[in-house]
Amino acid sequence: MAREALMGVFTTLFGAVREGARDQNILELRIHGIKNTPPAEMLGVPPGDVRPDQADENGGFFVPTVDPVDPTDPAYPPTRIRREGYSWGLMARYGGGALVIIGQFFVQLAWLLILPFGLCNTAYWTRRIPRQTVAGEWRAGRGAASLRVFALCLTLLYVCALASVSLDLIGSQCLAGTASCPSMPGWLNDFFALPDFDRRGIRLAMLSLVPVLGVVLLLLVSHTARTRYEAGIFGTVDKMRHAEERGGAAASAPNGRTPLATEGFWGMTRVKLPSELLHLAGSLFLVAVLLGWDNVFAACSGGSSRIPAACWGADPAPLTRWWVSAAVIAGILGLVVTIARVMADTDTVTRRPGELTSAARRNRVRRKLRRREAWAGWTLLAAVVVYVAVFVAVALPDRALNYARIPFLGLVVSPAIVTGVLLAIALSALGWRRLPEWPSSAARVKEWLPAVVCIVLVVVAGLSVALAVVLTPDGEPPQPPSIIAYAVSAAALLVLGLIIAFGPSRARRRDVLRYEGWSGTGPGVVLLLSLGGAMLLSTLLVVGAQCWLSSPGAVPACPLTPGQAALVTPGAYRNFGSTVPALAVLLLLLVAIVAVARMSTTPRLTTPRTEGGRPLRAPLRRYRDGTVPRAGSTGKLTTRMLRARRFAGLFHRGEPVLGALAGLLAVGCAVSVSFPDTWRPTALLDFALPALGLVAVTAIVTIAENAITTKERPIGIMWDLMCFLPRAGHPYGPPCYAERVIPELRGRVVAWLETDLLKGKIVDGRDIRTEAQKADDELAALGTAQRRKVVLSAHSLGGVLAVSCLFTLGADTKDGLRNVGLLTYGTQLRAFFGRFFPELFGGEVLGVRKSQGPSLWAADPWLKQVNRDQSAPPVVRPGDGPEPTLRELLTQPDGEIAWINLWRRTDYLGFPDDSYDDNDIDRGADEFGPTRYLVKVATHPGYPASAQYMTALRDLARKI
Repeated sequence: MAREALMGVFTTLFGAVREGARDQNILELRIHGIKNTPPAEMLGVPPGDVRPDQADENGGFFVPTVDPVDPTDPAYPPTRIRREGYSWGLMARYGGGALVIIGQFFVQLAWLLILPFGLCNTAYWTRRIPRQTVAGEWRAGRGAASLRVFALCLTLLYVCALASVSLDLIGSQCLAGTASCPSMPGWLNDFFALPDFDRRGIRLAMLSLVPVLGVVLLLLVSHTARTRYEAGIFGTVDKMRHAEERGGAAASAPNGRTPLATEGFWGMTRVKLPSELLHLAGSLFLVAVLLGWDNVFAACSGGSSRIPAACWGADPAPLTRWWVSAAVIAGILGLVVTIARVMADTDTVTRRPGELTSAARRNRVRRKLRRREAWAGWTLLAAVVVYVAVFVAVALPDRALNYARIPFLGLVVSPAIVTGVLLAIALSALGWRRLPEWPSSAARVKEWLPAVVCIVLVVVAGLSVALAVVLTPDGEPPQPPSIIAYAVSAAALLVLGLIIAFGPSRARRRDVLRYEGWSGTGPGVVLLLSLGGAMLLSTLLVVGAQCWLSSPGAVPACPLTPGQAALVTPGAYRNFGSTVPALAVLLLLLVAIVAVARMSTTPRLTTPRTEGGRPLRAPLRRYRDGTVPRAGSTGKLTTRMLRARRFAGLFHRGEPVLGALAGLLAVGCAVSVSFPDTWRPTALLDFALPALGLVAVTAIVTIAENAITTKERPIGIMWDLMCFLPRAGHPYGPPCYAERVIPELRGRVVAWLETDLLKGKIVDGRDIRTEAQKADDELAALGTAQRRKVVLSAHSLGGVLAVSCLFTLGADTKDGLRNVGLLTYGTQLRAFFGRFFPELFGGEVLGVRKSQGPSLWAADPWLKQVNRDQSAPPVVRPGDGPEPTLRELLTQPDGEIAWINLWRRTDYLGFPDDSYDDNDIDRGADEFGPTRYLVKVATHPGYPASAQYMTALRDLARKI
């Protein structure tokens, strides 16, 4: 509450209270990119010359404490410009501070496991997002329901992994004495050796709490981090709603507004408490099914991992333990209900919205959300009842099972089933953008055919694999019926690939799909990366536990030749683990071939025009015949610059490399669910699993060390890239730091601009305006000429945050932003984000030329796009696109665009935002760093130190 109160003062009094000199009428607000640039470095001052100003331990606004020594130095702004920096890096990298009671180590481990959930959230936004035409609602669009099921299955995959360790490795093998576990903690052995606790049933019942508590930990870590940011974004949503109603921006956009400019994007898309509860309920149902299934069939299985036919006959049969069988059936039905509820909670569209007022529509949405919470609560209660019933039934003494040494039957196929469902959804997602939408009229019913055929093919492939596995006897090679089933599955997948590849028309592939990430298969690619990451982490968890338990000494040794009493893991993890080395070698081989091919020659790449500064070495404005020329004999310094451009071009090929990685992971997951024991390469398995075990143990040690020394999440850069969009896929995914960043940036911009409008409206430090008056003042501050101006200066990923902030400001007005400019540098708005998220940052949204993807093999990865940019006319406003575009928002009354982007060919993460050809937005920057004793090539950082930066800043100050 204190922070909300502070932000209230911030948004009303900031400009008047924090005013520096009277003649400082332009605010230069710098926003850093990935890797958490320190505030002092961002502001270009020594570390001791910066102080926090409206900031906490995780970020906020910072200002220099000293005045510029030399106002003519390009590193310092003119005296009328006030420079501030906004730091957000720690918001994306820190978490779990409130959960120290659990232990920082477990919090860090939970953050590592959450990584695939973050990719699942990213995949949500790579889908085709519909235009949002009704205020206060959210239309999720195609694939949202399937993606939510994918998210639930990710949680269940982790449940299977944790259960494999606790129920299978420890409960059914180590503690039962069927396997040698020299590293088993003594206190655990002693506890389960106590009277009444040495029975199989009570042991498994108590160890079933491990996967349940694991899911609870994921929920707590994610929920605690999420709630820190929600209050701020909800306040911004309220301001956007008031501004839309007063300014008429929504009504002026008959074709719909870009999602970033709608309140539904920030207020309605996220997965909230109902989804969190449903995932916990699904986990409880699954654990209950695993426990109950084992309890029903263990006594009659005879120690086999497969259920013999005798189990369906006389005593002991499932009907003789009807109460447990009934609980298992209830658990399965509960899982079905949970999946149905997850699929139903994808959007907030009301029926016949045109017949309702805005207030009535919002009330109906709120009632719908409350009903979802009620459904989720009752589902969770039912899950608790079923789990407790199974827990008690399994824990009770049973003569047939008390001291039986029987494998745990519940996990024989469960991981493979969950992985198979995940793989099927990911493969179907490859066509979500490429295949036509479901038709809106019966006259276009033939357009259903490609999508329906793809669904049928996925189902046929999955059922064929399941049939092949069932028909293959234990320890024997597949027989002809199994081989036929495998062949049917392979044929179905081949036809599926052909339909996705060639189903879209040639015109659609040429005009639309080539401008989208991975040629329109982005949702499937990202989901495959998420599935591959989850399978890798699950395998490392299970194999790492196997390695640790089997090691005779304090240091895990992961013996290569297990003895007779060896621990045995579920087949899905063994299969996937055996493929990991081969997949890694193939990926590294591909990268090595590309690197060798491209580094063997030195190309001359095109360069942008620069204004001021030192002239570029070996400049080239265009490719004369459409091909990349090779560099001839040049000086040492020029050769060094040409090689730096070539090296940066290697990193520009990340999109096709990630596509190849997704394909390899799909193969690995397919192998994990389909290969019988006799097809597993034993030699590779003997090498791969111990190696993965060592990797897992090393990762645990690293996490433990990180937990002791810092609270920063592991693999910090991944959180920067994944968490800038609202969490709309997986409820346990990482929180969206933009939900704090955007309100604070928006509040600072508005506060600076409306300072002159507040005269007489602040009495005794209290804002006496009504909400309507605040909305009117905000509209005036943004849409009419004011004395004060703002330039958002954004680097790299900060450009995405700045653009998102501008679109929330654009909700205020239909006439554009008159007092705000944008200076970006080293950004990926067009090359990456515009391709991966076309409806959020694509060409029609930004008002710029679209970009094709990079080539893996060409000397210039952007060769086709460079040639196209140099021959294509300037961008024209689409007649049927969402309104307004970023270009329109920043176009001033005299026609000038208050947006400048700096980039250079030596930047491995910087690209033009409009075109490789001359245009009104893009400019070049120095490729040499600041003048020093040693010459240094400028790459991704260091743009503000270039002469072109200050030139661009002065130009923007003039334009606005």
